[in-house]
Amino acid sequence: MSELKSLIEISRFYGDNPAFVIAGGGNTSYKNSDQIWIKASGIPLAGIGDDGFVSLSRRELGLIESNIYSEDPLLREEELKADMKRAIISPENLRPSVETSLHNLIDYSFVIHTHPTLVNALMCAMNAKQEVEDRFGEEALYVEYTDPGFILFKKLQELIGTFEKKQGKAPQIIFLQNHGVFVGADTVDEIKKLYDKIDLNINSGKDLSLPLSVPEDYNSRTSKTIKQHFASRDLKSRSVQCALIDHFVTSPTQFQKISKPFSPDIIVYCKSNYLFLQKGVEGAQVIEELEKFEQTHGYYPKVVIEEQGGLIVVEENDQSMQTVIEVFLDLMKISYLSESFGGPHFMTPDQIHFIDNWEVEHYRRKVAKDAKG
Repeated sequence: MSELKSLIEISRFYGDNPAFVIAGGGNTSYKNSDQIWIKASGIPLAGIGDDGFVSLSRRELGLIESNIYSEDPLLREEELKADMKRAIISPENLRPSVETSLHNLIDYSFVIHTHPTLVNALMCAMNAKQEVEDRFGEEALYVEYTDPGFILFKKLQELIGTFEKKQGKAPQIIFLQNHGVFVGADTVDEIKKLYDKIDLNINSGKDLSLPLSVPEDYNSRTSKTIKQHFASRDLKSRSVQCALIDHFVTSPTQFQKISKPFSPDIIVYCKSNYLFLQKGVEGAQVIEELEKFEQTHGYYPKVVIEEQGGLIVVEENDQSMQTVIEVFLDLMKISYLSESFGGPHFMTPDQIHFIDNWEVEHYRRKVAKDAKG
């Protein structure tokens, strides 16, 4: 089917570009009157083929959208998973994106949802709402942060309905605070034009250049201590530096600007807490700080910042380490650029807690790890 081929091509176009998507983030879809094809949960858009998509019945999805589910979040999750499974046409061994109902709701053939660095520099800034209104007027829909999944769907169901009554059509650009953007159109060429317009509007009147952000390996006594400490647990460690990292490691004050996650994807790949080691902490003190962190949070630090040193990551294998580096560098870029829009706006503790404990994200993390072997 030519439309599915177009979906694969547009998915790779953005999925292969880390300025739009990193690791397993983002999702894409195509729908006709009967079916929707959507990226499977945890499958990366980069290099995706037709085996990375799940097809579902739009009639069955319509039943989900009108159903009333339990107020208990755990029970509601199980109810939704069961109903979503019934809507699957093929393949039955993959789980469709958690945003499937939202894609089905947006009244365009193609929907491309990504987490661009430039967009999230705005979406994760204090003045996000006002900036969207100033730069896009009534052309785009801005949505304050809402827990993803069914809760976000119900909120957007209402907001999109209101937008359609006012504008006479569904929104083609939907900005989600601390999350990303949904772009909808009936052709992939129009999708690209809309993304270009988003880029142009956000850049307008701003110098959004970044310090050099290509990481290079570095070694210090602290990084060697961390590497040796985790090697005994069959964990790997890598230490990197670049001008962007230098900007945030100069002091505890600078670290505060990258000390919390901006979006759900950051939590999925980097967790929600990061260890800052002040200058002068060495040897046995480093081990004490690592152990204290793990006792406090229940997991080892995937991200360690060495004051006036660099970024140190800890993971299970080389590919996972590379993902953590890419995602955390993106967090740094977002924080740096957000200063042009009022400064960084992190997720709240309640929002972080929801993602940390959400089964959907545990599943997505597991699929990503399994794919890396």
